[in-house]
Amino acid sequence: MVTSVAPEIDSALDHPDPRQAVERVKDVVQRHLLEIHPQARIVRTDFFNHSYVPDLFMTWGSGARKAERRIYLRTSVDPALLASDVRLLERDHQPLVVPLGQIPPGPARDELTILAERHDALVLDPSGLGALPPHAVIRSAAALASEAIVEGGRGVMGRPQVETFLEAIGTGVEGAREGRTDPTRVALTEITRRTNPATSRRMSTFMAAMWQGSGRSLADFPGPVPSHGALDETALSLLLASQEIADVSFWARICPLVDTGTLLRTENANSANLQHLMRSAVRMWRAHVCMLVSRADEGAHARGGLWWAVDRGQLGLHGPGFVAYLAASRKDLRFPEEHPAPLLADVRARAGRFAIPLTSIRMLMTNRSIGYDAPGEDVTHDPQLDGISAALGQEEGVVEALALTPTRVPLRCSFTSRTASPPGARALVTFGELLGTTLRLFLDLDDDAASRLEDLVAGAEPASTGWVQFDLFDQ
Repeated sequence: MVTSVAPEIDSALDHPDPRQAVERVKDVVQRHLLEIHPQARIVRTDFFNHSYVPDLFMTWGSGARKAERRIYLRTSVDPALLASDVRLLERDHQPLVVPLGQIPPGPARDELTILAERHDALVLDPSGLGALPPHAVIRSAAALASEAIVEGGRGVMGRPQVETFLEAIGTGVEGAREGRTDPTRVALTEITRRTNPATSRRMSTFMAAMWQGSGRSLADFPGPVPSHGALDETALSLLLASQEIADVSFWARICPLVDTGTLLRTENANSANLQHLMRSAVRMWRAHVCMLVSRADEGAHARGGLWWAVDRGQLGLHGPGFVAYLAASRKDLRFPEEHPAPLLADVRARAGRFAIPLTSIRMLMTNRSIGYDAPGEDVTHDPQLDGISAALGQEEGVVEALALTPTRVPLRCSFTSRTASPPGARALVTFGELLGTTLRLFLDLDDDAASRLEDLVAGAEPASTGWVQFDLFDQ
Protein backbone atom coordinates (compact mmCIF):
# COMPACT_ATOMS: atom_id res chain seq x y z
CA MET A 1 0.00 0.00 0.00
CA VAL A 2 1.43 3.38 -1.05
CA THR A 3 1.31 6.03 1.66
CA SER A 4 2.03 9.70 1.36
CA VAL A 5 5.02 10.59 3.51
CA ALA A 6 5.68 14.09 2.14
CA PRO A 7 2.58 15.70 3.74
CA GLU A 8 3.49 14.16 7.10
CA ILE A 9 7.00 15.62 6.88
CA ASP A 10 5.65 19.03 5.82
CA SER A 11 3.21 19.00 8.74
CA ALA A 12 5.99 18.06 11.16
CA LEU A 13 8.21 20.89 9.89
CA ASP A 14 5.38 23.42 10.42
CA HIS A 15 5.58 23.06 14.20
CA PRO A 16 6.50 26.45 15.74
CA ASP A 17 9.09 24.90 18.07
CA PRO A 18 12.17 23.94 15.98
CA ARG A 19 13.16 21.19 18.42
CA GLN A 20 9.69 19.69 18.29
CA ALA A 21 9.71 19.95 14.50
CA VAL A 22 12.92 17.93 14.30
CA GLU A 23 11.61 15.23 16.64
CA ARG A 24 8.36 15.00 14.71
CA VAL A 25 10.24 14.57 11.43
CA LYS A 26 12.30 11.80 13.01
CA ASP A 27 9.04 10.24 14.26
CA VAL A 28 7.68 10.10 10.70
CA VAL A 29 10.81 8.56 9.16
CA GLN A 30 11.33 6.10 12.01
CA ARG A 31 7.71 4.92 11.96
CA HIS A 32 7.70 4.27 8.23
CA LEU A 33 11.01 2.41 8.32
CA LEU A 34 9.77 0.17 11.14
CA GLU A 35 6.56 -0.55 9.26
CA ILE A 36 8.71 -1.84 6.42
CA HIS A 37 11.26 -3.64 8.64
CA PRO A 38 9.74 -4.28 12.10
CA GLN A 39 12.64 -6.54 13.15
CA ALA A 40 14.99 -3.55 12.98
CA ARG A 41 15.89 -1.37 15.94
CA ILE A 42 16.24 2.37 15.45
CA VAL A 43 18.05 4.69 17.84
CA ARG A 44 18.02 8.48 17.50
CA THR A 45 20.89 10.87 18.00
CA ASP A 46 20.67 14.47 19.22
CA PHE A 47 21.74 15.81 15.83
CA PHE A 48 19.81 16.97 12.77
CA ASN A 49 21.01 17.70 9.24
CA HIS A 50 24.63 17.28 10.40
CA SER A 51 27.40 16.85 7.83
CA TYR A 52 28.58 13.40 8.96
CA VAL A 53 26.84 12.51 12.26
CA PRO A 54 23.70 10.43 11.53
CA ASP A 55 20.25 11.38 12.74
CA LEU A 56 19.22 7.74 13.25
CA PHE A 57 20.97 4.37 13.63
CA MET A 58 19.12 1.34 12.27
CA THR A 59 20.33 -2.15 13.24
CA TRP A 60 18.95 -5.63 12.59
CA GLY A 61 20.02 -9.22 13.12
CA SER A 62 22.20 -10.47 15.96
CA GLY A 63 25.61 -12.00 16.54
CA ALA A 64 27.61 -12.53 13.38
CA ARG A 65 24.56 -11.53 11.34
CA LYS A 66 24.10 -8.16 13.00
CA ALA A 67 24.13 -5.26 10.53
CA GLU A 68 23.51 -1.54 10.68
CA ARG A 69 22.64 1.38 8.45
CA ARG A 70 23.14 5.04 9.33
CA ILE A 71 20.35 7.40 8.37
CA TYR A 72 20.88 11.06 7.51
CA LEU A 73 18.02 13.55 7.17
CA ARG A 74 18.61 16.46 4.80
CA THR A 75 16.63 19.67 4.52
CA SER A 76 18.08 20.40 1.06
CA VAL A 77 16.85 18.69 -2.12
CA ASP A 78 19.59 20.18 -4.29
CA PRO A 79 21.28 17.19 -6.04
CA ALA A 80 24.67 18.95 -6.01
CA LEU A 81 24.53 19.50 -2.23
CA LEU A 82 23.32 15.95 -1.66
CA ALA A 83 26.23 14.69 -3.78
CA SER A 84 28.65 16.62 -1.55
CA ASP A 85 27.09 14.95 1.50
CA VAL A 86 27.37 11.48 -0.03
CA ARG A 87 31.06 12.04 -0.70
CA LEU A 88 31.60 12.90 2.99
CA LEU A 89 29.87 9.78 4.30
CA GLU A 90 31.76 6.51 4.78
CA ARG A 91 30.89 3.85 2.23
CA ASP A 92 31.28 1.06 4.81
CA HIS A 93 28.31 2.48 6.74
CA GLN A 94 26.02 2.18 3.68
CA PRO A 95 24.43 5.56 4.39
CA LEU A 96 20.72 6.10 3.84
CA VAL A 97 20.05 9.75 3.03
CA VAL A 98 16.46 10.98 3.30
CA PRO A 99 15.93 14.46 1.82
CA LEU A 100 12.80 16.07 3.22
CA GLY A 101 11.42 16.94 -0.19
CA GLN A 102 11.32 15.88 -3.84
CA ILE A 103 14.64 15.86 -5.71
CA PRO A 104 14.23 17.74 -9.01
CA PRO A 105 15.04 15.86 -12.24
CA GLY A 106 17.94 16.80 -14.48
CA PRO A 107 21.62 16.09 -15.12
CA ALA A 108 22.59 16.86 -11.52
CA ARG A 109 20.19 14.18 -10.26
CA ASP A 110 21.62 11.71 -12.77
CA GLU A 111 25.14 12.43 -11.51
CA LEU A 112 23.94 11.98 -7.93
CA THR A 113 22.48 8.59 -8.88
CA ILE A 114 25.79 7.38 -10.32
CA LEU A 115 27.72 8.66 -7.31
CA ALA A 116 25.33 7.06 -4.78
CA GLU A 117 25.49 3.71 -6.58
CA ARG A 118 29.30 3.77 -6.48
CA HIS A 119 29.30 4.64 -2.76
CA ASP A 120 26.64 2.02 -1.82
CA ALA A 121 24.54 4.92 -0.54
CA LEU A 122 20.78 5.24 -0.94
CA VAL A 123 19.13 8.63 -1.41
CA LEU A 124 15.46 7.90 -0.74
CA ASP A 125 13.07 10.80 -1.06
CA PRO A 126 9.68 10.91 0.76
CA SER A 127 7.76 9.64 -2.27
CA GLY A 128 10.07 6.61 -2.47
CA LEU A 129 9.76 5.92 1.25
CA GLY A 130 5.98 6.05 0.99
CA ALA A 131 5.96 3.67 -1.98
CA LEU A 132 7.62 0.86 -0.01
CA PRO A 133 4.98 -1.66 1.16
CA PRO A 134 4.82 -2.53 4.87
CA HIS A 135 5.96 -5.82 6.34
CA ALA A 136 3.55 -8.75 6.25
CA VAL A 137 3.64 -12.18 7.90
CA ILE A 138 3.30 -13.79 4.47
CA ARG A 139 6.17 -12.22 2.62
CA SER A 140 5.22 -11.29 -0.92
CA ALA A 141 8.00 -10.66 -3.42
CA ALA A 142 7.24 -6.93 -3.12
CA ALA A 143 7.69 -7.07 0.66
CA LEU A 144 11.01 -8.91 0.29
CA ALA A 145 12.14 -6.31 -2.25
CA SER A 146 11.01 -3.50 0.05
CA GLU A 147 13.11 -4.85 2.91
CA ALA A 148 16.07 -5.27 0.54
CA ILE A 149 15.89 -1.56 -0.34
CA VAL A 150 15.85 -0.51 3.31
CA GLU A 151 18.75 -2.82 4.23
CA GLY A 152 20.94 -2.46 1.17
CA GLY A 153 19.43 -0.20 -1.47
CA ARG A 154 21.67 2.25 -3.32
CA GLY A 155 21.35 5.04 -5.87
CA VAL A 156 18.56 7.63 -5.93
CA MET A 157 15.05 6.32 -5.52
CA GLY A 158 11.75 8.15 -5.63
CA ARG A 159 8.37 6.60 -6.21
CA PRO A 160 8.98 5.74 -9.93
CA GLN A 161 12.26 3.94 -9.17
CA VAL A 162 10.78 2.08 -6.20
CA GLU A 163 7.73 0.96 -8.17
CA THR A 164 9.92 -0.19 -11.08
CA PHE A 165 12.11 -2.16 -8.68
CA LEU A 166 9.15 -3.78 -6.89
CA GLU A 167 7.48 -4.75 -10.15
CA ALA A 168 10.70 -6.21 -11.57
CA ILE A 169 11.32 -8.30 -8.45
CA GLY A 170 7.72 -9.49 -8.26
CA THR A 171 7.71 -10.56 -11.89
CA GLY A 172 11.24 -11.96 -11.64
CA VAL A 173 10.57 -14.13 -8.59
CA GLU A 174 7.53 -15.63 -10.28
CA GLY A 175 9.57 -16.06 -13.46
CA ALA A 176 12.34 -17.86 -11.60
CA ARG A 177 9.75 -20.03 -9.88
CA GLU A 178 8.53 -21.08 -13.34
CA GLY A 179 12.02 -21.30 -14.87
CA ARG A 180 11.47 -18.39 -17.30
CA THR A 181 14.64 -16.65 -18.39
CA ASP A 182 13.67 -13.10 -19.43
CA PRO A 183 11.83 -11.89 -16.29
CA THR A 184 14.46 -13.54 -14.11
CA ARG A 185 17.24 -11.72 -15.95
CA VAL A 186 15.47 -8.35 -15.69
CA ALA A 187 15.00 -8.79 -11.94
CA LEU A 188 18.64 -9.79 -11.41
CA THR A 189 19.76 -6.72 -13.36
CA GLU A 190 17.63 -4.47 -11.14
CA ILE A 191 18.93 -6.20 -8.01
CA THR A 192 22.56 -5.77 -9.06
CA ARG A 193 22.10 -2.11 -9.86
CA ARG A 194 19.81 -1.06 -7.00
CA THR A 195 21.32 -2.94 -4.04
CA ASN A 196 24.75 -3.32 -2.50
CA PRO A 197 26.78 -6.52 -3.12
CA ALA A 198 25.73 -8.29 0.11
CA THR A 199 22.03 -7.70 -0.48
CA SER A 200 22.40 -8.50 -4.16
CA ARG A 201 24.01 -11.86 -3.34
CA ARG A 202 21.25 -12.68 -0.86
CA MET A 203 18.45 -11.88 -3.31
CA SER A 204 20.23 -13.65 -6.17
CA THR A 205 20.67 -16.75 -4.01
CA PHE A 206 16.97 -16.70 -3.23
CA MET A 207 16.08 -16.43 -6.92
CA ALA A 208 18.57 -19.17 -7.81
CA ALA A 209 16.82 -21.44 -5.30
CA MET A 210 13.51 -20.64 -6.98
CA TRP A 211 15.15 -21.41 -10.32
CA GLN A 212 16.40 -24.80 -9.17
CA GLY A 213 13.05 -25.55 -7.59
CA SER A 214 11.46 -25.07 -11.01
CA GLY A 215 13.58 -27.93 -12.33
CA ARG A 216 15.92 -25.78 -14.40
CA SER A 217 19.68 -26.32 -14.28
CA LEU A 218 21.88 -23.69 -12.66
CA ALA A 219 23.90 -23.81 -15.85
CA ASP A 220 21.00 -21.91 -17.43
CA PHE A 221 20.55 -19.39 -14.60
CA PRO A 222 20.53 -15.93 -16.25
CA GLY A 223 22.78 -14.16 -13.80
CA PRO A 224 25.87 -14.46 -11.61
CA VAL A 225 25.87 -17.71 -9.66
CA PRO A 226 26.77 -17.20 -5.96
CA SER A 227 29.41 -19.46 -4.47
CA HIS A 228 27.38 -21.21 -1.75
CA GLY A 229 27.28 -25.01 -1.83
CA ALA A 230 23.75 -24.94 -0.43
CA LEU A 231 21.12 -22.48 0.74
CA ASP A 232 22.30 -20.41 3.68
CA GLU A 233 19.94 -19.37 6.48
CA THR A 234 19.26 -15.96 4.93
CA ALA A 235 18.16 -17.37 1.59
CA LEU A 236 16.19 -20.12 3.32
CA SER A 237 14.47 -17.55 5.55
CA LEU A 238 13.42 -15.61 2.47
CA LEU A 239 12.12 -18.77 0.83
CA LEU A 240 10.16 -20.00 3.85
CA ALA A 241 8.69 -16.55 4.53
CA SER A 242 7.59 -16.00 0.92
CA GLN A 243 4.11 -16.65 -0.37
CA GLU A 244 3.04 -20.27 -0.09
CA ILE A 245 4.33 -22.68 -2.74
CA ALA A 246 2.32 -25.90 -2.69
CA ASP A 247 4.20 -27.66 -5.50
CA VAL A 248 5.48 -30.99 -4.14
CA SER A 249 8.18 -31.31 -6.81
CA PHE A 250 9.53 -27.85 -6.02
CA TRP A 251 10.21 -28.76 -2.39
CA ALA A 252 11.59 -32.18 -3.32
CA ARG A 253 14.25 -30.32 -5.32
CA ILE A 254 14.89 -27.73 -2.61
CA CYS A 255 15.25 -30.25 0.22
CA PRO A 256 18.73 -31.57 -0.77
CA LEU A 257 20.00 -27.97 -0.70
CA VAL A 258 19.14 -27.53 3.00
CA ASP A 259 20.04 -29.25 6.25
CA THR A 260 18.65 -29.09 9.77
CA GLY A 261 21.49 -26.88 11.01
CA THR A 262 20.63 -24.23 8.45
CA LEU A 263 16.93 -24.51 9.24
CA LEU A 264 17.54 -24.01 12.97
CA ARG A 265 19.36 -20.75 12.26
CA THR A 266 16.56 -19.28 10.17
CA GLU A 267 14.21 -16.56 11.35
CA ASN A 268 10.41 -16.78 11.17
CA ALA A 269 10.54 -20.37 9.94
CA ASN A 270 7.09 -21.36 11.25
CA SER A 271 5.23 -20.98 7.97
CA ALA A 272 3.13 -22.91 5.48
CA ASN A 273 6.22 -23.29 3.32
CA LEU A 274 8.04 -25.00 6.20
CA GLN A 275 5.30 -27.64 6.20
CA HIS A 276 5.85 -28.28 2.50
CA LEU A 277 9.63 -28.47 2.97
CA MET A 278 9.27 -30.95 5.81
CA ARG A 279 7.04 -33.26 3.78
CA SER A 280 10.11 -33.92 1.66
CA ALA A 281 12.58 -33.68 4.55
CA VAL A 282 11.00 -36.50 6.60
CA ARG A 283 12.17 -38.96 3.94
CA MET A 284 15.69 -37.53 3.61
CA TRP A 285 16.83 -35.86 6.84
CA ARG A 286 18.12 -37.92 9.75
CA ALA A 287 18.19 -37.47 13.50
CA HIS A 288 19.49 -39.41 16.49
CA VAL A 289 16.84 -38.72 19.08
CA CYS A 290 13.15 -37.92 19.37
CA MET A 291 11.64 -36.57 22.59
CA LEU A 292 7.96 -35.98 23.32
CA VAL A 293 7.00 -33.09 25.57
CA SER A 294 3.49 -32.47 26.87
CA ARG A 295 2.17 -29.14 25.70
CA ALA A 296 -1.29 -27.72 25.13
CA ASP A 297 -1.33 -26.37 21.58
CA GLU A 298 -4.80 -25.41 20.46
CA GLY A 299 -3.32 -24.09 17.23
CA ALA A 300 -2.53 -27.66 16.18
CA HIS A 301 -6.26 -28.36 15.83
CA ALA A 302 -6.76 -25.31 13.63
CA ARG A 303 -3.76 -26.25 11.49
CA GLY A 304 -5.00 -29.73 10.75
CA GLY A 305 -3.55 -31.57 13.75
CA LEU A 306 0.22 -31.58 13.07
CA TRP A 307 2.45 -28.58 12.47
CA TRP A 308 6.24 -28.19 12.16
CA ALA A 309 7.90 -25.28 13.93
CA VAL A 310 11.32 -24.07 14.98
CA ASP A 311 11.14 -23.07 18.63
CA ARG A 312 14.16 -21.54 20.37
CA GLY A 313 16.59 -23.31 18.10
CA GLN A 314 14.83 -26.70 18.22
CA LEU A 315 12.81 -28.39 15.49
CA GLY A 316 9.56 -29.86 16.69
CA LEU A 317 6.38 -31.44 15.36
CA HIS A 318 3.44 -29.92 17.23
CA GLY A 319 0.31 -31.98 17.77
CA PRO A 320 -2.71 -31.90 20.07
CA GLY A 321 -1.21 -31.96 23.55
CA PHE A 322 2.40 -32.66 22.59
CA VAL A 323 5.52 -31.55 20.77
CA ALA A 324 7.93 -34.12 19.30
CA TYR A 325 11.42 -32.63 19.16
CA LEU A 326 14.08 -34.07 16.86
CA ALA A 327 17.83 -33.58 17.25
CA ALA A 328 21.18 -34.96 16.16
CA SER A 329 22.27 -35.43 19.77
CA ARG A 330 20.61 -35.85 23.16
CA LYS A 331 22.54 -32.87 24.48
CA ASP A 332 20.73 -30.65 21.99
CA LEU A 333 17.41 -31.24 23.78
CA ARG A 334 16.14 -30.11 27.14
CA PHE A 335 15.89 -32.41 30.14
CA PRO A 336 13.05 -34.90 29.54
CA GLU A 337 9.81 -34.93 31.49
CA GLU A 338 8.85 -37.88 33.68
CA HIS A 339 5.82 -39.91 32.58
CA PRO A 340 4.07 -42.89 34.17
CA ALA A 341 4.98 -46.26 32.69
CA PRO A 342 2.15 -47.61 30.48
CA LEU A 343 0.81 -51.10 31.09
CA LEU A 344 2.24 -53.99 29.11
CA ALA A 345 -1.16 -54.68 27.56
CA ASP A 346 -1.33 -51.13 26.21
CA VAL A 347 2.17 -51.22 24.72
CA ARG A 348 1.52 -54.61 23.10
CA ALA A 349 -1.76 -53.32 21.69
CA ARG A 350 -0.07 -50.26 20.15
CA ALA A 351 2.77 -52.34 18.71
CA GLY A 352 0.36 -54.90 17.30
CA ARG A 353 -1.95 -52.29 15.79
CA PHE A 354 0.87 -50.66 13.82
CA ALA A 355 2.95 -53.81 13.21
CA ILE A 356 5.94 -52.51 15.18
CA PRO A 357 8.24 -55.40 16.17
CA LEU A 358 9.46 -55.30 19.78
CA THR A 359 12.59 -57.38 20.39
CA SER A 360 13.04 -56.44 24.03
CA ILE A 361 10.72 -55.24 26.80
CA ARG A 362 11.71 -54.10 30.28
CA MET A 363 8.95 -53.90 32.87
CA LEU A 364 8.67 -52.55 36.37
CA MET A 365 6.52 -53.98 39.14
CA THR A 366 6.69 -52.10 42.46
CA ASN A 367 10.45 -52.19 43.11
CA ARG A 368 11.31 -55.07 40.78
CA SER A 369 12.52 -54.85 37.17
CA ILE A 370 11.74 -57.64 34.71
CA GLY A 371 13.30 -58.04 31.27
CA TYR A 372 12.01 -60.11 28.35
CA ASP A 373 13.86 -60.24 25.08
CA ALA A 374 14.75 -62.30 22.03
CA PRO A 375 17.45 -60.52 20.02
CA GLY A 376 16.29 -59.94 16.45
CA GLU A 377 12.87 -61.54 16.99
CA ASP A 378 9.51 -59.92 17.62
CA VAL A 379 8.28 -60.81 21.11
CA THR A 380 5.10 -58.72 21.00
CA HIS A 381 2.77 -61.71 20.57
CA ASP A 382 4.70 -64.27 22.64
CA PRO A 383 2.26 -66.24 24.84
CA GLN A 384 4.87 -66.22 27.61
CA LEU A 385 4.18 -62.51 28.05
CA ASP A 386 0.56 -63.39 28.80
CA GLY A 387 1.75 -65.64 31.59
CA ILE A 388 4.09 -62.99 32.99
CA SER A 389 1.32 -60.42 32.93
CA ALA A 390 -1.14 -62.80 34.63
CA ALA A 391 1.40 -63.67 37.31
CA LEU A 392 2.00 -59.97 38.02
CA GLY A 393 -1.69 -59.16 38.23
CA GLN A 394 -1.63 -57.25 34.92
CA GLU A 395 -0.22 -54.21 36.68
CA GLU A 396 3.27 -54.25 35.24
CA GLY A 397 4.46 -51.00 33.66
CA VAL A 398 6.74 -50.91 30.61
CA VAL A 399 9.69 -48.60 31.19
CA GLU A 400 11.66 -49.41 28.06
CA ALA A 401 11.44 -51.38 24.83
CA LEU A 402 13.63 -52.01 21.82
CA ALA A 403 11.51 -51.43 18.73
CA LEU A 404 12.32 -51.94 15.05
CA THR A 405 11.48 -49.33 12.44
CA PRO A 406 10.10 -50.39 9.03
CA THR A 407 13.68 -50.71 7.74
CA ARG A 408 14.67 -52.75 10.84
CA VAL A 409 16.60 -49.98 12.55
CA PRO A 410 16.47 -50.64 16.33
CA LEU A 411 15.19 -47.83 18.55
CA ARG A 412 15.61 -47.79 22.31
CA CYS A 413 12.33 -46.32 23.53
CA SER A 414 12.04 -45.02 27.09
CA PHE A 415 8.37 -44.74 28.05
CA THR A 416 9.05 -42.91 31.29
CA SER A 417 11.00 -40.10 29.59
CA ARG A 418 9.33 -40.48 26.19
CA THR A 419 12.63 -40.41 24.35
CA ALA A 420 13.77 -42.73 21.60
CA SER A 421 17.06 -43.17 19.77
CA PRO A 422 19.03 -45.90 17.99
CA PRO A 423 21.88 -47.54 19.94
CA GLY A 424 25.19 -45.79 19.41
CA ALA A 425 25.86 -42.10 19.98
CA ARG A 426 26.21 -41.32 16.27
CA ALA A 427 23.56 -43.60 14.82
CA LEU A 428 20.95 -41.75 12.78
CA VAL A 429 17.54 -42.63 11.40
CA THR A 430 15.22 -40.76 9.03
CA PHE A 431 12.74 -38.36 10.55
CA GLY A 432 9.83 -40.34 9.17
CA GLU A 433 10.87 -43.65 10.72
CA LEU A 434 11.88 -42.07 14.02
CA LEU A 435 8.63 -40.13 14.40
CA GLY A 436 6.38 -42.83 13.04
CA THR A 437 7.69 -45.50 15.38
CA THR A 438 7.92 -43.48 18.58
CA LEU A 439 4.65 -41.56 18.31
CA ARG A 440 2.73 -44.77 17.64
CA LEU A 441 4.29 -46.44 20.67
CA PHE A 442 4.15 -43.50 23.08
CA LEU A 443 0.65 -42.18 22.30
CA ASP A 444 -2.85 -43.65 22.15
CA LEU A 445 -3.73 -42.42 18.67
CA ASP A 446 -7.29 -42.46 17.43
CA ASP A 447 -7.97 -43.39 13.81
CA ASP A 448 -7.93 -39.78 12.61
CA ALA A 449 -4.63 -38.99 14.35
CA ALA A 450 -3.09 -42.24 13.08
CA SER A 451 -4.13 -41.35 9.53
CA ARG A 452 -2.62 -37.86 9.80
CA LEU A 453 0.62 -39.29 11.17
CA GLU A 454 0.80 -41.85 8.36
CA ASP A 455 0.33 -39.09 5.80
CA LEU A 456 3.04 -36.96 7.42
CA VAL A 457 5.74 -39.59 7.86
CA ALA A 458 5.15 -40.95 4.35
CA GLY A 459 6.35 -37.57 3.06
CA ALA A 460 6.23 -36.27 -0.48
CA GLU A 461 6.83 -38.21 -3.62
CA PRO A 462 10.44 -37.90 -4.78
CA ALA A 463 11.28 -35.50 -7.59
CA SER A 464 11.20 -36.72 -11.17
CA THR A 465 14.13 -38.97 -12.01
CA GLY A 466 14.66 -36.89 -15.12
CA TRP A 467 15.91 -33.97 -13.03
CA VAL A 468 19.60 -33.82 -12.15
CA GLN A 469 20.74 -32.21 -8.89
CA PHE A 470 23.73 -29.91 -9.35
CA ASP A 471 25.84 -28.53 -6.52
CA LEU A 472 24.12 -25.28 -5.70
CA PHE A 473 26.04 -22.27 -6.96
CA ASP A 474 29.25 -24.15 -7.75
CA GLN A 475 31.14 -22.37 -10.44
